[in-house]
Amino acid sequence: MRSKVEPMKGVAAMIRNHFDGIVAWARSRQTSGFIEALNGLFQAAKRKARGYTRLQTMKTVLFLIAGKLNFSAINPHAV
Repeated sequence: MRSKVEPMKGVAAMIRNHFDGIVAWARSRQTSGFIEALNGLFQAAKRKARGYTRLQTMKTVLFLIAGKLNFSAINPHAV
């Protein structure tokens, strides 16, 4: 590195380390927001399905959360 300015050396190293991600974003303009939203759904399902060990139960809770179903027609006490 030829720069004598230390902060610029840090910026250059950061760009070099993240170059593939920078190029991918420049081509697609997509962020990780969708993946973060999915992760949030999985985390909520894990909290609601606590104590259950079967994968099928976890899937059911995940679909119930992600589907945002309205159960008030069959249960007026449903939230």
